[in-house]
Amino acid sequence: MRPEKLVLKTLRNAHAPLTAEEITGSIEAEGGAGLAVDRVGSVLGQLERSGSVAALGNGRYVALRERGLVTGRLSMNRRGFGFVSSPLGDIYIGKRDTAGAMHGDTVAVRVEQRKTHLGRAGEVVQVVERAVTEVVGRFERHGKLGIVVPTDARIRGDLFVDLAGASAAAKPGDVVVAHITRYADRRDAMQGVITEVLGPEGAPGVDVEIVIREHGLATEFPPEVTTAAESLGQDIDGELERGRRDVRDLYTFTIDPADARDFDDAISIVREGKGFRLWVHIADVSHYVPWDSPVDVEARHRATSVYLVDRVLPMLPEHLSNVICSLNPGEDRLTFTVEMLLDKTGLVERYECYPSVMKSDRRCNYDEVQEWLDAGVGFPDDTIRQALLDFRTIADAVHERRVARGGLDFDTVEARVTLDERGEPTGVTLRSRTEATNMIEEAMILANEVVARHMTSATAPMIYRIHEDPDADALAQVGVVLKEFGYPIQELHGAGPRTFQKIVAFAHGRPEERLINSLLLRALERARYVDYLGKHFGLASEAYTHFTSPIRRYPDLIVHRLLKAQLARTLDKPPTATMVPELEWLAEHCSVMEREAESAEDESQKVKLVALMAHHAGEVFDGIVTGVMGFGLFVQLENTAEGLVHVETMADDYYRLDAERFMLIGENRGVTYRLGQPVRVRVLDASVAERRLDFELE
Repeated sequence: MRPEKLVLKTLRNAHAPLTAEEITGSIEAEGGAGLAVDRVGSVLGQLERSGSVAALGNGRYVALRERGLVTGRLSMNRRGFGFVSSPLGDIYIGKRDTAGAMHGDTVAVRVEQRKTHLGRAGEVVQVVERAVTEVVGRFERHGKLGIVVPTDARIRGDLFVDLAGASAAAKPGDVVVAHITRYADRRDAMQGVITEVLGPEGAPGVDVEIVIREHGLATEFPPEVTTAAESLGQDIDGELERGRRDVRDLYTFTIDPADARDFDDAISIVREGKGFRLWVHIADVSHYVPWDSPVDVEARHRATSVYLVDRVLPMLPEHLSNVICSLNPGEDRLTFTVEMLLDKTGLVERYECYPSVMKSDRRCNYDEVQEWLDAGVGFPDDTIRQALLDFRTIADAVHERRVARGGLDFDTVEARVTLDERGEPTGVTLRSRTEATNMIEEAMILANEVVARHMTSATAPMIYRIHEDPDADALAQVGVVLKEFGYPIQELHGAGPRTFQKIVAFAHGRPEERLINSLLLRALERARYVDYLGKHFGLASEAYTHFTSPIRRYPDLIVHRLLKAQLARTLDKPPTATMVPELEWLAEHCSVMEREAESAEDESQKVKLVALMAHHAGEVFDGIVTGVMGFGLFVQLENTAEGLVHVETMADDYYRLDAERFMLIGENRGVTYRLGQPVRVRVLDASVAERRLDFELE
């Protein structure tokens, strides 16, 4: 049998994805002609290019039912449709064309010739790899039949449970977790067994537990990972003897949120001639977490820390993230330092990257630093005063240089729901960008760019952070809105960062500023991780990476390993040489997990925000129209809560949608409602379970 057919047959007979080594072993076990692993790898490459097999990352492959299919990850919308991220771009999947696939699944798609208003369309013909193995939902009992109604609207259809096989007793109305034993298809519904009861639907904390389960987030570390982490200790003297640079004599400080628990970056700065020497010290997590160690495998799986409304789900065990890696004041720590000599305009004239030992002299938080800078007095001592003033001076220069080349700055507002000791929402804190936050941001961006350019110049393997040009269709929609508001810039086709800058500047201080910033951000592509060099549109950067947060981001940990190996000239030696072939799938995996974490963080805030607004039913608030649909208006309040004014409540007229101008127009009275329009609304209803707010116009 030809090698291609032999490999394909082996994959089709397998019940799980296989690596080249496993395929070789299976062929030998069946008594087939021996094929070298390299030969099998070459055949797999041919089959992948022909569309007969799909690569799932980490060296695993699966056979496809028919040739010419496109594979990718399915992202479902809560309204039933979805998109598959593929090499052809995003492919729209209608709600009837999912073939039982669920959010996060890797699927094979037959691409249609036609295009919809949402772009290229296709049909799922095969679920290649399941991402969802559990469903969280409300338990209902109908006679002897148990049903779990998913809380996640992206999961279509209920799950029928085997009550006899349940490992946990549930009462009607309880929120439960069910393990899927059979996935839905065109003939049968989804089936499973209840494995955990989270509690009654309205019980404290259940709302966030639902978010955690919906996104498949890990809440506990396996015992072997915790044990491995807690066995790690510091050997400062030994590391210094092995050549690590000692920078403990530098005055060093951290600036973080007041409620921060881990500190992975610190700053040192001194004046040098007419310029400055700036040190960015980053916790050297890679020293403690080598590739393929138990802690690394778990961190790789999580890929990022998740900052929910009421808790943090860290990427690393506490002994690492909060103890030996955290740059706590007064304690020696192993770090990776980027030392930069900058002229007065913020230009990096020289730089050096090296492993180091540092000691933080002071912990500062953003709020107090901003107070000191605003007042010009109140600094704890002259040393920190001079350091912060120098830091502000050079950060301003770096910022001006970045903006001059086209880098974008959006005046975004971050909403944080405050909770009491029982987890009940008490209010909303709106956090805006300040000088203090900008100073740290500019230093981190600069260090990230220096590392990216260094690795590019060295032609070393690397994980980059890229941000592609905006989507043309999304820009066209923004252009319509800008025209309605009478902006001097209305044509955005092919617009570069400087055009975005001008729009943001024009919107500054206007009532629709938050809306315009939001629309522009939605029009931009999502930044992502890749294993090749590409531009970063938002930063107007030719080479960018993430190096500065290895405690909470796995890509940064990878970059530390690569940079350390490049400096030591050991890229071709294990363990780095073993990691390098995995960079492509690692980059994609980290991008996916970042999006999942961001979604979970947003939803955990939203669920508490809806719970907060439930206490204000019947009250009237000022808001702004953020969405116009045929079925009504979406309105956002000052505290960022967003709800729907359904057309059924707009009884004063019959309203039709002008889709091109994003307006609802009254047929009889001519009253119009458009994007960005200020309105007053009354809270009608708040459903925490559905994360839904209903308003009516006042």
